[in-house]
Amino acid sequence: MLQKVTGIVIRTVNYGESNKVVTLFTEELGKVAVMARGAKKPGSRLHSSSQPFVEAVYIFPASRGLGQLKSSDVITSYPEIRKDVERMAYAMYWLELVDRTVEDRVPNRPLYRILNDALQALNAGMDPEVITHHFELRILHLLGVAPVLTGCIRCNDVTDPMYFSVTAGGFLCARHQEEGSIRMSERLAKLLYLMSRHELSEFSNVPLTKETRILLRQLFDAYMDSYSGLRLKTKRVLDQMQRLYLNDD
Repeated sequence: MLQKVTGIVIRTVNYGESNKVVTLFTEELGKVAVMARGAKKPGSRLHSSSQPFVEAVYIFPASRGLGQLKSSDVITSYPEIRKDVERMAYAMYWLELVDRTVEDRVPNRPLYRILNDALQALNAGMDPEVITHHFELRILHLLGVAPVLTGCIRCNDVTDPMYFSVTAGGFLCARHQEEGSIRMSERLAKLLYLMSRHELSEFSNVPLTKETRILLRQLFDAYMDSYSGLRLKTKRVLDQMQRLYLNDD
């Protein structure tokens, strides 16, 4: 029996001279790998649908093993992302985050929609760092280690000023702030709280200063390193690109 799913390509591995093993994050089945025979050939009918972050409808046998991809119909290849090396680096980071945090064949429609929304926003020109921090918060929530951003983790105080502590796992008030915690402006503390609660579309016009970008990147890097346990190749590439960007300014 054949099954038909909507999915996003999150990883590809070359297999032999002309084939690929394509890992899909699907709306219906979660993460599933399929064999795409001949997909490395530019003229193959599976070539376009076996590229990273392409969304398509895929048809393959309903089996627990590595099924052979029979046909596919591309929904979108996100052409604007492919034109820009920096945007591609962000997209590849998100794909690896999904690949490393979800189990095989465990459906997760909310995360599928979050990834889809992120790619659409990036393709439309939204600030990739805003998208990335929103996405990272969702991944941390999925892993069960999201920071507490509703108020002080010790006493629930919500008054300004607020501090962020990686060690404590979220916000601390002035009374409970500890060594190593970083003071948040009222605006930034509110932004982090809203990001943890609201859809990505609500942040399409959020302006970030260079200083805020650096601070957020440091906070999220430290938190992800401490709590996610993930060491991603795509993150190293993204970090190198960001360092070049900062050195150019």
